[in-house]
Parts: sequence; C-alpha cells; structure tokens
Amino acid sequence: MWMNLLIDFRGRRNVIPTPSIRVPVAACERHATASGFAPTGQRGSILVVMPSSLCLDGLRFAMVSSTASAVDPDAPTTFAYHQDGRLIWGEYTGDTVTEGRFVGEVVDAEVRVSFAHALASDGSVVRGDAVSRAERAEDGRIRLIEDFAVDGVDHVSVCLQV
Repeated sequence: MWMNLLIDFRGRRNVIPTPSIRVPVAACERHATASGFAPTGQRGSILVVMPSSLCLDGLRFAMVSSTASAVDPDAPTTFAYHQDGRLIWGEYTGDTVTEGRFVGEVVDAEVRVSFAHALASDGSVVRGDAVSRAERAEDGRIRLIEDFAVDGVDHVSVCLQV
C-alpha cells in the first residue's frame, strides 16, 4: 500500500493520510520508485509523493446503472483500464457507445478522468470530465461510482469490476 507522507525534520509534524480503500498493488508495485521527493516550501521538510493505493491496471468494469441512459444488462458499456503510477487511461464500448477513450489520474480512492465517446444512436461525440470514488462491493470487487456532466446536466453512473 502507498500513500503520501509529509516529514518535518524539525520534529513538528508527521502527516500520514489513510487511504479509504486498500487494493493489492502487485500490478502497480513497479511504480513505487518513480514517485520521488518534492520540496514543500518549508525549510527542513519534504513531501514524499507515493503512487495511489488504488491499482486499476488491467482491470475491466461494466456499467450497471446510469442516470444519463438506460443500461442494457445483456450488453453494458465495458471499460478497460491501464495504469502507470497515478496516470490512468483506457477505452470503452458497448450499449449506447460505439467507441470511447479516457485519460486521467488516480488519487487515493478517487479516479479523475476526461473522456470522449461516439454515440451509437447518431455518431455524435460526447466529451466531459468525471470523478469516481472507488469502494468495495459486498463480494470484494471494486465498484466505481462516477459523477459526471453532459451538456451541463449532472449524472451518476455505477460500474462494477468484471
């Protein structure tokens, strides 16, 4: 598990945020040394920025609900995730989407992305930004609850690891 750690060499404070979700990081461990150190602007302290505890690399998710459209349970939109440290990207297709792409970052148990996809109905392109929070489903799989806006209208979708 990785987290951000602020170390003050003058002994005044040590801050260790606790991630809200813990996921095995085997697929992301190769990024552990890529984080490095960053100055905090205060003399005698450094900020150690570590990769997120949430590793989505190689995982697939299927949409189970959305306020933006009805979800076909037999052919839902499916998402494939790739990850390099905090950077994530991927592709999605199915249901109302002919082809979609996203790119963004993982911060603790939060996924922040920009996306674009073509609608199956008329080929028009939908663009936007989304923030998902990750949580564990009852069966141990990861559930992503995503807040996003399309054409100025707020929506929520839920995707489940498959």
